[in-house]
Amino acid sequence: GTLSVSADMTLASSGAGSLPWPQDEWNNHVKKTGDGLAENYKFNVPSKDLKVGTLDSLMALSDELVRYDTMAEATTFKIYKQLAELGKEGAAFEEPTIPVERGGAVSIDEYVRTFAWDEAKYPVKSPLKELSELLITAVSRMDDELKAKSAEYASLKGSKMAIERKEQGNLMVRSLDGLVKGSDFIDSEHLTTLLVVVPKFSVKEWNNSYATLGGGATSFVVPSSSKCLAEDTDTALMTVTLFRTAVESFKTNAREKRFIVRDFEYSAEGVAADNASKVKVGADFEKTKVMFMRWCKTNFAEAYSAMLHLKAVRLFVESTLRYGVPPNFQAVLMKPKKEIPLRRALDSLYGHLASNDMIGGAEEETMPGVGGEFFPYVFLTVATAPVLVG
Repeated sequence: GTLSVSADMTLASSGAGSLPWPQDEWNNHVKKTGDGLAENYKFNVPSKDLKVGTLDSLMALSDELVRYDTMAEATTFKIYKQLAELGKEGAAFEEPTIPVERGGAVSIDEYVRTFAWDEAKYPVKSPLKELSELLITAVSRMDDELKAKSAEYASLKGSKMAIERKEQGNLMVRSLDGLVKGSDFIDSEHLTTLLVVVPKFSVKEWNNSYATLGGGATSFVVPSSSKCLAEDTDTALMTVTLFRTAVESFKTNAREKRFIVRDFEYSAEGVAADNASKVKVGADFEKTKVMFMRWCKTNFAEAYSAMLHLKAVRLFVESTLRYGVPPNFQAVLMKPKKEIPLRRALDSLYGHLASNDMIGGAEEETMPGVGGEFFPYVFLTVATAPVLVG
């Protein structure tokens, strides 16, 4: 399957005369964009506490944050994809939730709508570069752990599937260990028991002729020594006991009649070892799957939280570069309903900001939009609805 990440919320910031936005300005924004165009929520960037630093450091960090944002989103939804795939394999899948400081856990959508900076994990007074590196380091660690755990899980899954494949297929190719027991065989100095795969439509012919297939006048086959041990759709697994000296002649004569002798030697120790290995691989796989599922749930929440904190930092940096210091902007989270009319409404509301002088002058007119587009406001996407396709 592939993961389609729907960027179904947008973060936008515009210069504000005072912080927080006066209620009448907020009401005007909601009136112009909320009438069937979008759901609106104030997004709480801790603008008063984040350290601005120097202009040069902000501009350098702005470039880094674009890369960090992309990395964080990719890792977050790789974890989600793995979680969904585990769910498809029978480990009960539930949409992941994200713990919040106020207690309990909330849905992705609610976490974004009610975002609050996690001061305990990410000290807001830290220099912005240090804070950003703290966030991306946490994400990178999760990415490395995901690779290691995915490889371990894939290895165990491969071992389990290999065992299952041995027990599948027709009697010509599948493992016979689970179909036979020690009492089915005679193994002495002179006698041995063979396993023969016979087409079902030839079973009567087999019963009438197997005693003659050893060759020579006496054939060296023990009369009435054949019995059926198993059947599938097209074939039957038959035994036959004969003298060891006649084995090769029997194989040749049987093959001419399309009776195929399986190359099989019964070993009680081998069967026991195979069964023990099967049980151990199965138990290890189930244990690893449960632990991996738990890891994915926990770390998806951690990764998503780090991703959203990085978006908050990025929004702060780009808004400060756009609107100047001290930071004087309002961040709004919008859940679009009608994309194009919403763009027109936002342009109408904030188009005047495009003519304002921006730090860095005219060169900054390619500042972030989506795909290089310029908007009179800072604009970021927030993915909240990942969908596994295929």
